[in-house]
Amino acid sequence: MNSPFRIQRLAHFLLQKKPFNSLSFPQIEEPCKWNLMIRHASATNPLKALSLFQTYQSTLFQNDPFIFASLIKACGKAHAFPEGKSIHCHVIRVGLDCNVNVLNSLVSFYMGSANLMSYAAFLFDVVSEKSVVTVNCMISGHVKRGHLDVGLSLFVKMLKGCYGPSLKPNYVTFVILISGCAEFGGVRTGNALHCCCFKMGLNGNVELCNVLINLYAKLGCIFYATNVFRDMPEKDLISWNTMIWGYANNGDCTQAFSLFRKMRIEEIKLDKISFSCLISACAALKDLLLGRMIHAHVISIGLESDVSVGTALIDMYANCRKMKAARDLFDELPKQNIEIWNSMIHAYIENGQSKKALKLLDQIDSKELELDEVTILGFIMACRDMGSLDKGISVHSIVESNELYKKSVVLGNALIDMYTKCGSMGRARAVFDRMPCKDVISWTSIIVGHAINGEGVKSLDAFKQMCAEKFVPNSVTFVGVLLACDHAGLVDEGRKLYDIMRKDYHIKPQIEHCGCMVDMLARAGKIEEAQMFIRKMPIKPNALVWRMLINACRVHSHVDLGVKLVTGITELNSSNESEDHVISSNMLAEAGRWGEVISHRNFVVLKKTPKVAGISSISY
Repeated sequence: MNSPFRIQRLAHFLLQKKPFNSLSFPQIEEPCKWNLMIRHASATNPLKALSLFQTYQSTLFQNDPFIFASLIKACGKAHAFPEGKSIHCHVIRVGLDCNVNVLNSLVSFYMGSANLMSYAAFLFDVVSEKSVVTVNCMISGHVKRGHLDVGLSLFVKMLKGCYGPSLKPNYVTFVILISGCAEFGGVRTGNALHCCCFKMGLNGNVELCNVLINLYAKLGCIFYATNVFRDMPEKDLISWNTMIWGYANNGDCTQAFSLFRKMRIEEIKLDKISFSCLISACAALKDLLLGRMIHAHVISIGLESDVSVGTALIDMYANCRKMKAARDLFDELPKQNIEIWNSMIHAYIENGQSKKALKLLDQIDSKELELDEVTILGFIMACRDMGSLDKGISVHSIVESNELYKKSVVLGNALIDMYTKCGSMGRARAVFDRMPCKDVISWTSIIVGHAINGEGVKSLDAFKQMCAEKFVPNSVTFVGVLLACDHAGLVDEGRKLYDIMRKDYHIKPQIEHCGCMVDMLARAGKIEEAQMFIRKMPIKPNALVWRMLINACRVHSHVDLGVKLVTGITELNSSNESEDHVISSNMLAEAGRWGEVISHRNFVVLKKTPKVAGISSISY
């Protein structure tokens, strides 16, 4: 049995025992074995393939296009871009630069780096006879870089016959583009591609149907995903797993378990992905009993130590508020994978136990595991929740020591948020200014940070700069700027921004926006205007909004209106919140209605309504 593995062992044995010359290796048979060995190594161990070629290129492989195509692919997998360019030069020297397989590999290789995409575009343009693989390589490269529109334009050109009348998209083309729609596009584009697949008779392809199910499920169109799944002439395990995940992701966990039962009836063997999806469904349902049943089944088939299943189980127990069970499972699992640690760290954070999450940092260091972005993000969030500035600075130093982390927008945003919550706006602003790339979350974080730290003018300046740089603010951004106007007393500016939000950006006001406006008007003593604003609010006011207005009536001596609101507002009279009864009793005390004051205070005592003491969450 001449498997690539056996051939590789034979080659190493020959190299150790005999010199590499023409007597040792016949000119026909042995180069074929080296060919297979290097092609196998390029798929499993790219660096080894490059090393073997570098050692023996002068003797073998001078005119073998398959070897060069494999080596170029190996360079792409290993991100060995200088070596790939060197092999390209070698290809030109031996006259294989027109070979279609080599050219396709080169296009795919250069599209793998943002800095080398111009090389790929040049090669693509000079290829006289393009194949569908050539175009697919270009489309795939652009889609991976988030340039879905460029990939779609190449697809349209192919449909129009710009690359030759016989060159048409194949199922791989649609798989690439539909996967791109799931990541960067939308349902409309994906639906149009689905229709095109149907017209070209590709709707029966299993791989294509699987990406369509993923598209619709990911974008919330579970009805369309169900139709695709139902009409598939053949299904594989990926089809079933994707559909189970789709149901769980869209909150229809009953259907997810219905599919699970159907798989067992049809004797379809489940894998670790199947169980991970089912456990995630249990977590979404917060169904502890069902989750434990799945856990028992996982143990019975020996999958309890799998990383994906283990992390899903920890998340399930954490969602069900069973942190002891989550920790016991974590202690039993092998600790070689950072994903297991990440799951436990985020489980602690989501359950308000950030101190325990930070304790895991020392344990990870003792295991000498390499932290990833998810780990660092968890520790930053833990420092934020604890208000631990000193530990936050320590975690920030880990980010600064890694060039990849320094370029991460997600970690940059998390650091800004952490520093603003810890009251260190200087550090937050320094992180923001040094970020090589920003998104709307970066701007929103710094705007909200200035606002909550009493720097209203700086918050508005950041908002103006954001708009000047063509970033589109979202609903949370406007909460930040309205909060800044509220705390800084900038009433006219606040009115303008509220109107801009509604009219220019077509953002429907939420209770947070309305609360900022009421508080801003009330603080400024514009009680009647605040009351009129409440009447015209597009959303029903809650007890907090009324509380703001009543407190302003007390501060600005509008006693009659304040008493009228206290006695007439249903939300306040039926509330069990201590704050509502305190604000009502204070207002009635201003009016001298002591009998009702005693009634409100007795209610708080009898109901034992908790009153949370104000404390600082920041530690230095």
